[in-house]
Amino acid sequence: MRDQLASAISAVHRRCDEFVRDPLLDAAQSELLLAFLARAREAGGPENPSALPLLVGMAECGRANVDLVAGCSLHAMALRRFDAVARRDLDAPWDDTRAPIAGNTALALHMLAVDAIAAAVPASRTEAARLSLRRHSLRAVAARHRDASGTIAEDEAGVRSHEADRSSAFALSAELAAIAAGCEPERVAAHCRIGEATAQIQQIAADLRELFSTGRDPDVLRYPSACFAARASAAERAEMARLRAEPQVDRDAIRRLLLAGPAVRACTATLEAARRQVHAEILALFPAGSPLDLHREFVDSVAAGPYRRSHSSDLLNMSS
Repeated sequence: MRDQLASAISAVHRRCDEFVRDPLLDAAQSELLLAFLARAREAGGPENPSALPLLVGMAECGRANVDLVAGCSLHAMALRRFDAVARRDLDAPWDDTRAPIAGNTALALHMLAVDAIAAAVPASRTEAARLSLRRHSLRAVAARHRDASGTIAEDEAGVRSHEADRSSAFALSAELAAIAAGCEPERVAAHCRIGEATAQIQQIAADLRELFSTGRDPDVLRYPSACFAARASAAERAEMARLRAEPQVDRDAIRRLLLAGPAVRACTATLEAARRQVHAEILALFPAGSPLDLHREFVDSVAAGPYRRSHSSDLLNMSS
């Protein structure tokens, strides 16, 4: 099954490359898109949701819907490109002439994604797929609006809801794979929940890895900070307020306070609850031994990752 999944992921990569070679695009733009896809694959990361929807197709109808998953991958890549433009985080020194080009490549990826998804869904399921794509896409852009406007709710529930919206590509890909496979609404909803829980596992595990490291500003870790604020003692909150009010903020001291306080315990509890949910949802759909057992192993690996010195994993690499 691992070899079959690896082969399907390679096929998704090839189809993505074929889609961005569309002759209606400018040839130079196609080259830019090909280079972007190649760099994204080389870098890896959690945003590419290829493995889960491929496994959903294998489990539900015995076939990986490569074109559908290629469309989902292009959708995720479009969001990544929009994010890069918003952060001015592109591949060469920024100048104002590059913004329109980079933004236009994100739009091209989005249009190609919508077309690929529409073509890969059986005619009888197109309305359900359209509604799924609409719902999850609008969640994603609403979250990015909150990012850009600084209007994210800072409480624990608000941060969790925001992160779920921001990473809704996981739920979208799993849901669309179930729709295309002909699943009834109850099973489609279950696959969506698996995608939602997977995204939460990825996000919290990434936050914990960053918190345990020393290379990032701990203030960017929204969920650990929200967990701290909700559970810290009055003395801990006062110390956090003092540290953040200093003229030269001591980031290491803030990190130590987050590590010593209730934030890590709360994040770990949420991570474990999401991991257990994925297992329960999959086992309610299929007996042990289904293709989605690989996804159960994957979330176990991701959940354990922050606590290991080495975060490399064959299963983790499969999602890239």
